[in-house]
Amino acid sequence: MITGVFVSRALKGMRVNRVGWAVVYMAAVTIGVAGCGGDAIDRDVNGTSTATSAPVSARPEDSGPITKAKMRLVLDGITRDVGAPPSDPEAASMPESSKYPLAACFVTYKGFDTAASTLDVDRTNALAAALTGRGWAEVKKRNERRAPDGTVDVVGAVFKKRGWTVVMEYRLFSDNRTLSLNAYDDACVKKVRAAEDVTSSN
Repeated sequence: MITGVFVSRALKGMRVNRVGWAVVYMAAVTIGVAGCGGDAIDRDVNGTSTATSAPVSARPEDSGPITKAKMRLVLDGITRDVGAPPSDPEAASMPESSKYPLAACFVTYKGFDTAASTLDVDRTNALAAALTGRGWAEVKKRNERRAPDGTVDVVGAVFKKRGWTVVMEYRLFSDNRTLSLNAYDDACVKKVRAAEDVTSSN
């Protein structure tokens, strides 16, 4: 499986602490979801059709190349627009260092269900509509996974725009709900993976 191979490459010859493991594993899974032909959802995968929202007026981040700073504006803006909670600082942090070069490619959001802002499938779909409304193309059929009782417990989608990929995921757990957006610069990831391939072949 490509994700497992990528994780093993990323960890080769490296002492990885808990934060580092989370960074590398999250990055590998995110890239695997966006780049593989198969689904990252293991059971009861139901594809649902999606409609692209009409374009909206240009925003500051919609001109020129997309930088990490502009991507941060995108994630902060769309989550705020749909009433999602602010990103959890610890859970969404991507510490940049020479030990974890993939971290430099990513901008992330992760929100947890709160009394003031409930995360659910409707809010997740609104977030997807906010992305397409800003010109992001949904490039894979949106997937929903259902629990045995019929409740949708996972929603996943992949969006692309001007050299960036955004992987959206909603998860319903027994005691909370989470919503994540993992955005990465395609060229940056390609460069890091090429460097790792060279290192692993030496």
